[in-house]
Amino acid sequence: MRTPRPAALLIVILILAAVVSSFEATMMYTALPGIIEQFHATPSSAGWILTGFLLVGAASAAISGRLGDAFGRRNVLIVVLLASVAGSVVSLLADSLGVLIAGRSIQGLAGGLVPLCVGILRENLPPKNLPVAVATVAGAAMCGGAAGNIVAGNIYDAWGWHYIFVVSLALALVTAAGAFLLPPAVERTGFDRIDWLGGILFAPGIALAMYGINESSTWGWGSGKTWAFIGGGLLVLAAWVGWELYTEKPLLNVRYFASRKIGLTLLVTMLVSFGTLGISGFLGQIVMQMPTIAPVGLGLSAGVAGDISFACSLLGFAIAPLSGRISRGGRSRNAFLFGAAFGLAAAILSALLLDTVAGWIVSQLVLTCATGFMLSSLPNLIVEGVHGENTSEVSGFYMVTQNAFAAVGTSVGTAILSRNLIAGTPFSTHASYDTLLRSSGSARCWPSWSRSSSGRAPSPTVRRLI
Repeated sequence: MRTPRPAALLIVILILAAVVSSFEATMMYTALPGIIEQFHATPSSAGWILTGFLLVGAASAAISGRLGDAFGRRNVLIVVLLASVAGSVVSLLADSLGVLIAGRSIQGLAGGLVPLCVGILRENLPPKNLPVAVATVAGAAMCGGAAGNIVAGNIYDAWGWHYIFVVSLALALVTAAGAFLLPPAVERTGFDRIDWLGGILFAPGIALAMYGINESSTWGWGSGKTWAFIGGGLLVLAAWVGWELYTEKPLLNVRYFASRKIGLTLLVTMLVSFGTLGISGFLGQIVMQMPTIAPVGLGLSAGVAGDISFACSLLGFAIAPLSGRISRGGRSRNAFLFGAAFGLAAAILSALLLDTVAGWIVSQLVLTCATGFMLSSLPNLIVEGVHGENTSEVSGFYMVTQNAFAAVGTSVGTAILSRNLIAGTPFSTHASYDTLLRSSGSARCWPSWSRSSSGRAPSPTVRRLI
């Protein structure tokens, strides 16, 4: 017989688990400009610190969800947290970009935590309390992502990027200890063979295609190597889709796209993840931290940039419970539409208020409202459209989609910035930023971002270079 646990304790522990996942996903954004400089890397090569984490996170979300359904969600949650600890240790000891990318990729296993959290909530809470609890955990994940910016930014300024992993290691260890207090795992009467191939094949397919796109700035679009990687990745992805359609019990059931509600939710997740989580995630930090002598940059320190991001995101965390209340009674679509309306307003304000740092913050606050409503309503849309016993499976598919397209957005974005660098500097030209923002569908006014907060234009030296 299962031992009851207070709902508050359950939610607090799962909030910590969600924070581990999102904190680790964003904690290197503020350090990225400094890592580019330290390792003399291009944005596209350093971007694999983010892309590697997200791709492994996508695979972990798929496998962890199904493993949770089979072996008990609490048990798998603890294993994933311990794997995250191992990734933090490898990254902490890294002395090269390659080792750092490897450690971050191991850390990416934390991407499987959120679908496990949603499954644990559903099997332990009454239906009337579930929407608010799910939205609160999702909002905590957003807050954890913002905390990644503020904590990492200030640690980077004080001691360097290695010490960021001390925080992630301690957080994962504490959460793993707390996870033992969760209700015992629900016993399963049977266990189906896991479709391991379907759970991991998409990740190398995306990685191959993205590597080809990243290296196109070096090899050129006319190079056979560029198209060999892109074509090879697309072939692997086609094989993955074929396998998932063929196998009787796929791990990532692509047939869900045929379901009107789930399919549309996953398609919307692709778009939101590509732009909001992928491109905007790293772009804001680069813009804030690049020096004012660069074609684009506000010249802020990593700590100040992290502070601004965190302050903006607190609004998103506050909005999450409101989104949950709106979502009650199967009305999650309404909460998402609120987010879409804020997103439209953010695009307009971005074009009008980016003459100063203060104006940029205002536009980001509105964008945070949009993100808060959208990212907290999407998990509830998934819950509304699926039977209880498949919650972790479909929530895992949702997280796979989110992480995979955030990785695609990051990879494409850093590749675009790397295509036109000022010789001898890590600075991208106006042309790169213009192309990037057109590809993300954002409206921006680059003359405002090319000035410092005091209104100074770039130096004549930089203007001649570009």
